[in-house]
Amino acid sequence: MLPVILIVGLGLLFLYAFRTLQQYWALSEFKGPWSAGFSRLWLLRANGSGKMNIAFTEVNDKYGPTARVSPNMLITTDPELYKRMHAVRSPFIRSEWYTALRLHPTRDNITSVIDEGVHADLRNRMSTGYSGKENLHMEDDVDYRLLQLFDLMDSKYVSSEKDYRPVDISRLYSYFTLDVISSIAFGQEFGFLEKDDDPFGYIDNLQEFLPAIILFGAYPELQKILRLPLLKHVMPKSTDKRGLGRVMGFAKERVDERFGEKPVVRHDMLGSFIKRGLTQEQLESETLTQITAGSDSTASAIRMTLHFISTTPHVHSRLVEEFKSALAAGRVSRPVVRDAEARALPYLQACIKEGLRMYPPVTGLLAKAVPPEGATIDGKFVKGGTQIAWNSWGMQRDKEIYGVDPEIFRPERWLLRDASEAERKRVERMTETVGLVFGYGRFGCLGRGVATMELNKGVIETLVRYELQSASLSKPFVERCVGFFLHTDMMFRITRRPEAGSAEANGVYASYGEVAALPGAPES
Repeated sequence: MLPVILIVGLGLLFLYAFRTLQQYWALSEFKGPWSAGFSRLWLLRANGSGKMNIAFTEVNDKYGPTARVSPNMLITTDPELYKRMHAVRSPFIRSEWYTALRLHPTRDNITSVIDEGVHADLRNRMSTGYSGKENLHMEDDVDYRLLQLFDLMDSKYVSSEKDYRPVDISRLYSYFTLDVISSIAFGQEFGFLEKDDDPFGYIDNLQEFLPAIILFGAYPELQKILRLPLLKHVMPKSTDKRGLGRVMGFAKERVDERFGEKPVVRHDMLGSFIKRGLTQEQLESETLTQITAGSDSTASAIRMTLHFISTTPHVHSRLVEEFKSALAAGRVSRPVVRDAEARALPYLQACIKEGLRMYPPVTGLLAKAVPPEGATIDGKFVKGGTQIAWNSWGMQRDKEIYGVDPEIFRPERWLLRDASEAERKRVERMTETVGLVFGYGRFGCLGRGVATMELNKGVIETLVRYELQSASLSKPFVERCVGFFLHTDMMFRITRRPEAGSAEANGVYASYGEVAALPGAPES
């Protein structure tokens, strides 16, 4: 019996060694950490380091724009390769990595589904809802929540010479984006701003949940195990009282309202999806994705852009002066600038692009799969089924595209220096590359319009009302990068700008309470 066991064991060992060598040689022309050719342990360590953006960028800096990070995965900072994979008719498809983004225990969503036909059908049916074409109050909803945020800041967090009230703005702007997405998606806000609290324990739960998603992306077999019927109890459920499960419950309640005996009818995202035939079960999965993908990345972009501007005095001063000039000329509305008006402020747009470049909101690998026939990348053949991930942090620090100082927050790089064709092309190339933080082609972010609207309004309206001072320039925040940036302890001292005065004294800086009393204000 022993010889048989020994022979079987040696045979399995031989097969494992053969398979490992086969994988190694398949991508051996691409350099990377030495262990990446044999195992996924380097990838696991990088993902779990809390600094995955730095780890991957160091690899690309050392080994080239397309480098190896696991036996079957390459990572790239090449924007042309990224666009090639995402193009409408590209044969590249989503890899198994995306299954980690399935938030609902039994159903895929538009971000996790791999099947090209299903994905395309969902995009076609959901794009109108995300665009706001059928939600006539979308921009007003954003304004309303923004003024509610400012009322909260005025009532609790404005400091004076005698009263120091530091506040963690990472949480405040998460409250804002969470209440915005729930308002425009369901017609009912979560209530984060009203309570000045996380009533669901959702934000704290993200500190645990997002690292798990990154782990599942590297080891998809783990999530297959967790989805077994015997282990369902360890996954979030709509009956949970806290965390992601409680958010699932809130989303389920809002969906159920639309399908009851007396269904609620609203002209919001959910209403648009129903109009285009999404089932109740599909909506429960999609609404959960809206909340997680539509709030955390936007909050990260707003707070980091505010951080950079407020800690760069000449940028802060120039931006406020641009707004004041536009206000004096009647080119911006009050009490909140309209999105179209904000897009017409050149220096504001330069600041927002530079903030997105410095801190791309999504750093997850989002790996695509090479088509079965293989592909040529950097002049080398890559076999079918190979995963190609992107390094958004490294891509947005490309010196060839952005100049010699990509680590510096410098909005002026986005402004034309002269009227030459070469200068126009320089800025055009940068603009196209920074736009990739929202995806591209058939994998472009459907919520881009809403996110940029929140950015446009949230950044400038905060800075024309308040002076922001970091409470600790030596350690301005605590950060973990786990596909998204998780920030805590982003403590700021906030004071009212003299020209803004008090919300009650100056009509152009109207408060949430005043707007709430106006006819036609969004329902709360």
